[in-house]
Amino acid sequence: MILGVRAGVFDRPDAAQITARLGTGLTDAITRVIGDDLRAGTMVELVASPPERTFVGGNLTV
Repeated sequence: MILGVRAGVFDRPDAAQITARLGTGLTDAITRVIGDDLRAGTMVELVASPPERTFVGGNLTV
């Protein structure tokens, strides 16, 4: 799974905790649906998206 997150999340002082929780939480959610036997092969990638390329509901978020 690839998840786009705003680039600023990586600049926060608690970035390591946030990204770890996202990785763990998303893996847990995915394996609840597809089965825990696939946990070892489940990959979550957090991709930084700058504000000028981030849209919510079709609107630029800058």
